[in-house]
Amino acid sequence: MLKKLTILSFLAVMALALGSVPAAHADGLPVVYVTLTGVSGGSANGVDTSPYYGTVGGTQGVPIVCDDYWHEVYIGETWTATVNTFSSLDQARFQGANAAATLLMYEEAAFLIEQLGSHPGSTNDISFAIWSIFSSGVPPTANSAWWLNYAEGQNYYAGEFATFEILTPTDSGAGSAQEYLVNTPEPASMLLLGSGLFALGTLRRSTKRQAVAS
Repeated sequence: MLKKLTILSFLAVMALALGSVPAAHADGLPVVYVTLTGVSGGSANGVDTSPYYGTVGGTQGVPIVCDDYWHEVYIGETWTATVNTFSSLDQARFQGANAAATLLMYEEAAFLIEQLGSHPGSTNDISFAIWSIFSSGVPPTANSAWWLNYAEGQNYYAGEFATFEILTPTDSGAGSAQEYLVNTPEPASMLLLGSGLFALGTLRRSTKRQAVAS
């Protein structure tokens, strides 16, 4: 009886958690809640540079990297995002002339994200190089062009960035949140499991002028 009650209690908790999970996107891709919780401390050209930190699908303290210079997010802000992978980029925010061009842009970004950990003194330059992949008019830093050229000169292979996910806001309007990339070994289903279990932050701060780059 005790075992049966324990199982039932577990199922009840799971049902409660899953009831807070946002519905899947129309094309079947998973959708998670994302909350921006902090920044790394680096900044250039008046904006904070990656990595930032967030709660993704209920998982706290996740390093997230912004690829989206012209949108804004505030610390404490929560939004819903479609979870794209490198095998499903149709719903990603930035689209190239064709599928191959779209994939190449995100591969270059993922490559540069991997460089953030091994080059902590270059986070500003790498961040601005990532933004330059996807957007025009991004101001340069001292060495952002070098990092951009470095990423463009690599040869990428299928499945190289299988652990990356692209968190694309479900709201695609001008005032929507930024798109982020995350490198995580957990499958999206694990992120979905806890997506309703975090408390929403209330502190809001402009990321365009003070903190997170947009």
